[in-house]
Amino acid sequence: MASVDIDEAARQHFERIHRAALVLTGNPWDADDLAQETFLLVARNRHKFKGASSLYTWLYGILLNLERRYRRRHGMWRKKFRVLCEHQTQRPQVLPAAETPIEVAEWKRSLWAKVAELPDGQRQTLVLRFSEGLRYDEIATVLDCPLGTVKSRIFHGLRALRRLLEEDPDGPVRQIPNPLVEGLEHAV
Repeated sequence: MASVDIDEAARQHFERIHRAALVLTGNPWDADDLAQETFLLVARNRHKFKGASSLYTWLYGILLNLERRYRRRHGMWRKKFRVLCEHQTQRPQVLPAAETPIEVAEWKRSLWAKVAELPDGQRQTLVLRFSEGLRYDEIATVLDCPLGTVKSRIFHGLRALRRLLEEDPDGPVRQIPNPLVEGLEHAV
């Protein structure tokens, strides 16, 4: 059983985990929260890392579980917030940093905003493959599913993404990677 040095893990992997969180959420604040919460869980549960996979694969698994929980809670939170805003009197608002709305707007116009519309399984595999550069076998380990499932999710996710882009003529990039032409070095 391996033990995790949290300081070393954060030094080596925080940026990648944060980038994945940003791609998954599209929001810098939520990405900060998810990345930090990932490492908090690692600190609390470092004894649970068995070393059966690489550390960053384990970290991505934790991030994806947190993100899944976040999406479920966020849907309920959004409904409650809408009700609160409807009954809220006008008060001065605290504005975020000037660059944050620009970053969010850029993300909403990006290809990743379209990826965010896909079902969880397809969205997660596409992010891990094309944003984080994980191999198919690493994705299977992170998601705890068979390699064939990963391949299927990528295939169907790319197909669904092509359809979404075709429906939006003013949308982002029109070139979607073809998993059949991409080369086979990533599959193993």
